[in-house]
Amino acid sequence: MNRATTLRLLAFVHPAWMLASLALAVATARLGLEIRRRRAAGRPVGAALRERHLRFGRSAVALVWAGFGLGALSMVALRERAAFDSFHGILGVVVCGLFAWTGHSGRALARGDGTARGLHRGVAAASIAAALLSAVAGFVLLP
Repeated sequence: MNRATTLRLLAFVHPAWMLASLALAVATARLGLEIRRRRAAGRPVGAALRERHLRFGRSAVALVWAGFGLGALSMVALRERAAFDSFHGILGVVVCGLFAWTGHSGRALARGDGTARGLHRGVAAASIAAALLSAVAGFVLLP
């Protein structure tokens, strides 16, 4: 395999990583919605469901942040462009901020602050929506 082919293949690491991260974020959201359904129906949530949601959420936030770094590295090292020289790059900054906010509000909930529930739900939805928009905006950057 020649250098050009290798670089082209490496350029797909970031998109694949982010698709996996987004899939994990959606799985986390589904668990969160199940927690909400149970709470609304007056049924017990259960420690196992709550713990799985927290574990998936922590992983999703970490993967998004690592993928953000991979994207910036990919732009500079593989495409020889400025790291944030695109609409996709700017959206990436927004997505990282929203996921960090989602994690922060989730931590508050896990520590017993029920007032963070609405904020967490809204910011989590905004995080996933912004990530989907960023994915679409990134199509033009694919090799």
